[in-house]
Amino acid sequence: MLELHVWGVKEQISVISPESLASSWLIGTHLKAHKVSYKIVTSCNTNMSNSEVLPLLICTETRAKYEGYSRIAEYISEKYPDGESQFLPDTQLDKRQQLINASLISYVENKVKYLNEYNLYINTRNYEKYTRKLFQHYFPFPMMYNQPLKFYHNAQEEVRMVGLTANKVGFFSMSGNLEEVIPETEYFNEANSSDVEDNSEGEDEVAITTLHEKQILANSKKKSLVRELKNSMKCLNSINHYITHILDLFKDLRPESESCFSYLFSESNQLSSSELLLLAYIQCLNHDDLPDKFISNYLQLKFPKFVDFTSTTTKDLNKFLQPSQFRDPQGDETPSLWNEIKYLLGLITY
Repeated sequence: MLELHVWGVKEQISVISPESLASSWLIGTHLKAHKVSYKIVTSCNTNMSNSEVLPLLICTETRAKYEGYSRIAEYISEKYPDGESQFLPDTQLDKRQQLINASLISYVENKVKYLNEYNLYINTRNYEKYTRKLFQHYFPFPMMYNQPLKFYHNAQEEVRMVGLTANKVGFFSMSGNLEEVIPETEYFNEANSSDVEDNSEGEDEVAITTLHEKQILANSKKKSLVRELKNSMKCLNSINHYITHILDLFKDLRPESESCFSYLFSESNQLSSSELLLLAYIQCLNHDDLPDKFISNYLQLKFPKFVDFTSTTTKDLNKFLQPSQFRDPQGDETPSLWNEIKYLLGLITY
């Protein structure tokens, strides 16, 4: 029996982890074809992984662990090399194709990934109205509050890798440490903007009158919106470059194809590990529940055929994620404050 631990809840894999989605597609298509028993566990418990990263594949008989998408894909390809499913194992690729496959995985992980981080955490509307609220389904009180900030802080650092700058924090912040972890939208939420003037932290900024204080807030918020607009434009410019590069790669690999984009290495509707990861990221970027769909709208406008192919293909892949293959975390697998304390004290080992 194999168990894949991922981000999510019940039978839903989380948008915050495209790697979890890609891994679930991989085992859902390939292991089912090989009649291998498996379960997808929406545990959200990174303590189970030595690298504190999900997805995590565990062989229940040997307790062997395979951490991260690339290692999972490598293990499945070596253990079940026959290409009898929609997944095209790495072992079925020639040397040149294997190099291209590995390079594309690296390209997605070091380019497209950071745009997804920006879209989920740094984009004000998406973080405030969607991403942050997800964690209440993944963690109990009080862990549901600090986890989004950890992800936000990590995203702040990562988006700089592609030239995007994170929003600065509240104008009235007294603590330098707060500036490192608390997103600006925690202070300038439109729903609570009328209460900002009552914030005692405002004592640091000399406001002559209440009207002056409101003007200070308005100017700060305006600067924030301008900064975010610039970041969004950079983001769209980057996604344009990345998708164009991937389309050019397809033309080089499949020059005889009349399609704008299709399967990279196979004419028989098989997907390599790099293609599964790319599709997972595209699905997350185009997620229907995101309030601000600026990336999704741009992709549909600029690359309609590419979006059509990815949408059709991911719908087919999602059919392999049957509810019967999922289970909830049990016992020590469950992320709870009590289990966290026991883990820190060394009373739990995974």
